[in-house]
Amino acid sequence: MSVNEIERVKQDIATIKEAAGLELPFGWDYVWLHLFGFPAMGVWFLAYWLISDSPSRMIMAVPIVPMLAALGYLRFKHRRSTGSSAIKRREYGMNFYANIFLGGVLLVFLTWARRAGIDTTYLGSGLVTMCGLMGTLIAFQDRQRISYLGGSIPCILFGISIAVWPTAGAVIRNGCITMIVGSPVIALIMMYQLKQTGQRNDAD
Repeated sequence: MSVNEIERVKQDIATIKEAAGLELPFGWDYVWLHLFGFPAMGVWFLAYWLISDSPSRMIMAVPIVPMLAALGYLRFKHRRSTGSSAIKRREYGMNFYANIFLGGVLLVFLTWARRAGIDTTYLGSGLVTMCGLMGTLIAFQDRQRISYLGGSIPCILFGISIAVWPTAGAVIRNGCITMIVGSPVIALIMMYQLKQTGQRNDAD
């Protein structure tokens, strides 16, 4: 068999295992990332915002670089040559590229809106709320991704709060709180799912 044929067989087996609930689209590495990584980033944002008289957006964005590096590492950790889980490779790859794409689009949009003098408060509120609703829908449709609820529900509440308290300080504070609270909830749900399927800490 050729390499491509072997890879297709692996993908078919992975799809069957995922459909049967025998393998989850994430591992313990994602648990630790959500349990410690994202909350730490939220704490950094909040602390810097509170102690700085004139907070710099560039400095606030510093933790995003190692976080993207961590996501990139997980993406390439499960590359084809390692023989690792095809399910995780697909999931981590999608998350990695989606974060880069969405982050780039958001940065371009906010820069354009700022220069054009456009108030993006209610648009931002609607986008965040919509993302939360989409995550909730995915969680209810796919039991393997029920952990999405840990982030989607706080995301909906955060989106609503943007419209209610549209000041920059309130938006940053509530966004950080959402990250600090929601991410560990996601991690705990993932941890429960992994234990239910019998995947050990070193299974990745």
